[in-house]
Amino acid sequence: MVACSGRRKWVWVLLAASGLAAGCVRAPIEEGSRVVIGSSPEQDASVLVSDVSLGQTPLSLRNPPPGETVVVVTREGFERTSKTVVFPERGEQRIVIDMKPLRGFLTIESTPPGARVYLDGREHLGDTPLAHKEISIGKHTYELRMNNYKTATAEIDVREDYRYQFAHILVPKDAQLGIVTRPSGAKIWLNGELRPVASPAKFDVTPGDYILAVSVKGYEKLEQPIVLGPEENKTLELVLKEGKAPEGMVLVPGGLFVMGLNGASPDEKPQREIDLPAFYIDQYEVTNEEFKAVYPEHRFAKGDVQDPVTGISFNRAADYAKAIGKRLPTEEEWEKAARGTDGREYPWGMEFVKENGNCGSDETVRVGRYRMGVSPFKCYDMAGNAYEWTSSWYQAYPGNPEVTKDYGQQFRVLRGGSYKSDRFGVRCARRHYDHMESAREDYGFRCAKDVE
Repeated sequence: MVACSGRRKWVWVLLAASGLAAGCVRAPIEEGSRVVIGSSPEQDASVLVSDVSLGQTPLSLRNPPPGETVVVVTREGFERTSKTVVFPERGEQRIVIDMKPLRGFLTIESTPPGARVYLDGREHLGDTPLAHKEISIGKHTYELRMNNYKTATAEIDVREDYRYQFAHILVPKDAQLGIVTRPSGAKIWLNGELRPVASPAKFDVTPGDYILAVSVKGYEKLEQPIVLGPEENKTLELVLKEGKAPEGMVLVPGGLFVMGLNGASPDEKPQREIDLPAFYIDQYEVTNEEFKAVYPEHRFAKGDVQDPVTGISFNRAADYAKAIGKRLPTEEEWEKAARGTDGREYPWGMEFVKENGNCGSDETVRVGRYRMGVSPFKCYDMAGNAYEWTSSWYQAYPGNPEVTKDYGQQFRVLRGGSYKSDRFGVRCARRHYDHMESAREDYGFRCAKDVE
C-alpha cells in the first residue's frame, strides 16, 4: 500500500467509497475492513475525519486507513461530539457515538400545585413545582394537566443554556347549577349579579362560594349560601313564602333587639333592649345608577354604575327617598338591620374580619361585593363602603347622663362607616354625625319603608 497521511488519505477514503480514487493507493479489496459509524439518539449526523466530511450516519466505510483516529459528528440541536477510535486492518467494526442534545432549562409553578407537565403532548416532565428541567433547544409546547381544572397550554422557543420560568393559575372546570322554584319565573342573583334567565334555569358557573338569591313578585326574597366544586352538577329546588317585600328590600321583623354598647364610645351607651315594629329596608346602598334614574344630572365615573352614590347631603338623600315612595331609616332601624338581635359587634359577628367589608381603602366598590359581610337580615355593606344617613338627630341615648354641645337638633346621624374608616369606625354601634347640608365624598345612604 502506498502511504498517504492526514487530510489527503481521508480524501481518498471518500473517493474510494465512490469508486473514483486513483494513484494514491491501490483500489480497496473485499478482504479488507469495513467500519460502520452510527450516532445516538438520532441518526443523520454529519461525520468528519481530519476535517473531511465523509457523509451522514449511519455511515459505512470500506477499507479506511487502519489505526487510531478521531471521529467527529455534528447535528443541529446537538453538541459537537468527538471520539477517538482505532480502525482495524481487517474485519468489521461498528461504532456508535452518543450525542448530547443542546439544552435550556425550564421552571414551572402552578396554583394549585401538583399539575402534571407534558412536553409536546407526550413526554411527562414531572409535576409542579418543576425546577430547572433540561429541555432540548427548539420550539416546544407544554401542557399542565390536573383533574377538575382546565388544561393550560403554552409555547416556548428554547435556546441553549437559557433559563425559562413560568407561573400558571389553573382555572377550575365549570360547575353546572340548576334552579327550580315554586312558583316558577323567579329572578335569580348570584353574588348580587342578576342572571339573564328566570327559573327554572340551568347554567354554567365558575366553581366557588356564592350567595344565591331568588325573588318573585308577591313572595319573600329567598337567599342562601352555596358552594360549587369543579365539574359539580347541582340542582336546587326552592319554595318561596308569600310576602309583600318591595323589590330590592328586605323585611326586618318586629321585636326586641340589643342597641348601643357600653365601654366603647361615650355616645353609644347605655346598651339596652329596644322593641321596634317591623319595617322594610334596602338590601343594598343606593347606587349611582339608581340615583341617576331620579336625578338625570347626576354624574359619576365610568364603571361606577353599581357603586354606592356618594357626595350626598342629608337633604338630598331624604328628597330621593321621598321621590320613590320611601324614607330614610331611623338610627334604631339601621342598627337592628345591621346587627340583628344578638348584640354583635359587626354585621357578620363579634370579631373584625378585614375581608368582610370595604374599609381602610381608597375608594368605593360595587354594592354587595363583600358577600361574607352580610347582616343577619340579609343587608350588605353595613360595615364600610359609604356612610349612610339616617333620619335621626344626634342626641344622647335615654339613660346617658353625659352632656355635650353637639347633642340636640343640629346634626343628623350617619351609620356604618365608609371605605376610609378603620375597624372601630365600622362597628354596628358606632355613631357619626354631621350637618344636614354636608356632602362629603364618602356620604351615601339606603332607604327604608313602613310595613303597611
